[in-house]
Amino acid sequence: MEESGGFHLSFEKILLFSVILFIWISVVVLEKLMPHQSAAILVLGLIVMYGVMITLAHWHHRRKIHKNGPVLPFDPDYQPLVSVVVPAHNEALVIADTIENLMALDYPRFELWVFDDRSTDGTADVLAQLARQYPDRFRYEVRPESSMPGKSAVLNDALMRTRGDIIAVFDADARVQPDFLKRTVPVLSDPGVGALQVRKVIMNASTNLLTRCQHHEYIMDAHIQMGRDIIKGAVELRGNGQLVKRSALQSINGWTEDTITDDLDLSTKLHLAGWDVRFLNDVAVQEEGIVRFKPLLRQRRRWAEGSLKRYLEYSVNMFTSPDVSYRAQVDMLAYFIKFLFPIWVTFDLLFQLFNLFFGEWPNHLISSLIMFPALAVFMISGLFAAIYHQEKKGIFRTFIWSIETGLYMLLVWVPVVMWIIAKILVAKDQGPLNWGKTEHLGTQAYLKPSRLDRIKSILQRKA
Repeated sequence: MEESGGFHLSFEKILLFSVILFIWISVVVLEKLMPHQSAAILVLGLIVMYGVMITLAHWHHRRKIHKNGPVLPFDPDYQPLVSVVVPAHNEALVIADTIENLMALDYPRFELWVFDDRSTDGTADVLAQLARQYPDRFRYEVRPESSMPGKSAVLNDALMRTRGDIIAVFDADARVQPDFLKRTVPVLSDPGVGALQVRKVIMNASTNLLTRCQHHEYIMDAHIQMGRDIIKGAVELRGNGQLVKRSALQSINGWTEDTITDDLDLSTKLHLAGWDVRFLNDVAVQEEGIVRFKPLLRQRRRWAEGSLKRYLEYSVNMFTSPDVSYRAQVDMLAYFIKFLFPIWVTFDLLFQLFNLFFGEWPNHLISSLIMFPALAVFMISGLFAAIYHQEKKGIFRTFIWSIETGLYMLLVWVPVVMWIIAKILVAKDQGPLNWGKTEHLGTQAYLKPSRLDRIKSILQRKA
């Protein structure tokens, strides 16, 4: 059904509108059934219950390891060929050190491929120089201007060009330890495991407040993902530092090319096909944090939009596919609720304001207003538990970090989620996808001066 101006009434729009209508009806009905407090406390209660469950899962897991020792339910001799893949778009300032880092991987069977996605900054020239330096295991390919843009399309090309039984995907600024593959690949020896994600770490966390908050945000995310792994929930891939079996990719026809979040879309597709996705907290990949607010906001908008759209797109299959476990279904539903909470509280506040002036029911404006502070307290508590366990830097310092990161997450994520919901509802037909490349500055702190000089000389000679 087409409307004027290119507006397209898609299934996702209809479903999202239906969800919002359901929330509004629920607010009105529950206000009558709960005359003494805001009904938004029910949604907040579900979010808190989920957080408590994750924390208890961590506690039980650590207690089990302390009592019985670590359990290794995988084959340590499992050593398939691994294709290490790095998609790159305008990454001349950082790609050389990344290749040097990945070539140092201590694993007997791997190949390294870099796919230059139509760069205009001289990335291809740097790759040509690196190919002469590493003639054995390193290969690169420059995608033509006519090729499909976007990371998913790059990775589908990589799936056809590479030979590995496992595809290890890294961003162009990734840094890992030499034993990375030795510690991660054996986890995939389980026939039911289709993919694996490791913990992400911000390498320039000390640059400013923004990078420090991102660092602690990543710690919180790792805490949640590890909890989801423990309870056998729907662990999500994070793009950088992920390993996926070729057989799993082939079973779901590879990456979806019309998505802006390849990793989140792939995670859901794997779960719907019955594959298990694992998470390792004791293995990390470092990446550069964004140092400026505007590029950070652009990245978070892309993340929120991609995450919400994949839930809408796969909503029916999430609850009808016979291959999805009950735990994964409940886990995905719990994650979807986090998008609904800002809408619920907003509707609740609007209803209370209307009722304050025109209604006859008891007004609960105060109890509605405290929902966001209550959510902030909950988030800060979760951050404290995650940061203290990971960093072990003292109670007072952890408390300060938790407060600043909790406020940062609320100030960024709540407006972003509300904006994305409005955008999905009113957006016209989407044009060509924009990869939405994350900004990599390649500062002196993470790029050796000698390497920087060599890159400059290569570009100058080509010019």
